[in-house]
Amino acid sequence: MPQNQQRRCRRGLAIALAGCFAMSAAFADEAGAVRAFNRAKRTEPELFVFLKHMPKGGDLHVHVSGAAYSDYMLDAAIAKGLTFDPSTAQFGTDPSKTPAKQLLTDNGLLYRFLDAASMRGWMGGGQSGHDHFFETFGIFGAALGARQRMDVLEEVIARAKSQNEQYMELMTGVTPSQANTAYFQNLPDSTDMPHALSVLRPRLVKLLQEAKPYLDQMEKLGKRLGQSSLTSPANPMTIRYIWSCNRLSTNDEFFAQAAAGIYLAAHEPRIVAMNMVAPEDHPLSRQNFARQMKIVDFLWQRLGRPNLTLHAGELTPSISPPETMKDRIRKTIEVGHARRIGHGVSIAWEDDAEGLMAKMKKEGIAVEICLSSNESILGVAGIHHPLHLYMAHGVPVFLNTDDEGVSRSTLTLEYVKGALEQGLSYTDLKRMARNAIEYSFLSGESLFEGRDYRRPKPAFHGCRRKGWVPSRRAQALMARSDKLRVQLRLERAFVDFESRFP
Repeated sequence: MPQNQQRRCRRGLAIALAGCFAMSAAFADEAGAVRAFNRAKRTEPELFVFLKHMPKGGDLHVHVSGAAYSDYMLDAAIAKGLTFDPSTAQFGTDPSKTPAKQLLTDNGLLYRFLDAASMRGWMGGGQSGHDHFFETFGIFGAALGARQRMDVLEEVIARAKSQNEQYMELMTGVTPSQANTAYFQNLPDSTDMPHALSVLRPRLVKLLQEAKPYLDQMEKLGKRLGQSSLTSPANPMTIRYIWSCNRLSTNDEFFAQAAAGIYLAAHEPRIVAMNMVAPEDHPLSRQNFARQMKIVDFLWQRLGRPNLTLHAGELTPSISPPETMKDRIRKTIEVGHARRIGHGVSIAWEDDAEGLMAKMKKEGIAVEICLSSNESILGVAGIHHPLHLYMAHGVPVFLNTDDEGVSRSTLTLEYVKGALEQGLSYTDLKRMARNAIEYSFLSGESLFEGRDYRRPKPAFHGCRRKGWVPSRRAQALMARSDKLRVQLRLERAFVDFESRFP
């Protein structure tokens, strides 16, 4: 080899070794955390203690009504003086029924409600987990309504904050009830979609005007949580909202719901996406799916093209015909413009599943994995779950709670389940925590080049070192991007956490 080539080779090797050494130094603390994680896996309690403190990025698939625990609904029903009907396990105002406070001294009545309002006591029997799960929402409706809205939000957000979560996207109401009533009156015929949209446009403007002060009021909850606001990335916990449409609505109702969600997501920064809810295996969901996707496509093209995250593939052969599952996820992406998929359990049944996952990897379409609810609703757990199929094909995934109050879970428990039942490593869970922010709908540029977590932007090359202080350039970039700020907060949280394990 010529001498000049030898010099170039030696110089290249030196640079490569220096880079490897720098990378090793930057991630030196991770090895201690990996060892501690592996020791903690001896027992579930040890693992829970370890993972409760681990930074968990975000929970992006959260139905607030299903995230509230029925125990606190019981407290509210008693405080409101509601009565309880043992035959339906529901609270109400009928004075001929049992006073709610009697549940405190009658264990039979107490457990009748708590077990009916969640998966707490479900043991199988004659009812499927699927049916029991969805029935809970009708059971606890009045009891949940007895609580103040802000109290429910505080419960859900405070629980997440206590587990070292950095960010949440909450599916919850974002407009006052009187505004909703006015918006949904005398809905236009959606058969003529251009005309229907023209009728709704002035109402959409009014709905947006009503949403802003409503969300401003919700900001005040931040002070109850020890923050300056709920939505600022300068706080330890940052919140955004998602509008939900009901799959089981009529076409005209669904059109109006989707128009509102897409319009608000395009014009109000605190509302970052629209989603679709209700059982996907219901006959109406199956019959209306193609029409609903056309509605979403039409409205998305005309109302600002905001981010959409859509439930898709929450199906198995036991509750769905195979034909329904062969293109449900693909059409949700290609026709419905989904940038994230909720659940995605039926991916293996898709026509050309490998081609679809290659597309999802290339386009950065992430999957919101909800292990506990998939097990409760679909009976899918362990080797039956497609989590590792997605991971093997490079599709970005991360863990979520879905309805933690109904499932009697938390994001920490989802991480525990991921480790013990899915065999996820510490580095797997850490990547998922990062994925939850990278594939969130926070505005602004990413902290990372090309979604490669080994490559922070140049101004942040030292952000994983103890004592790092952002330069002026770094501060300028932070000021322009909410996503970058939350990602940086997560990286600094990992520095603090991993420094505990030499």
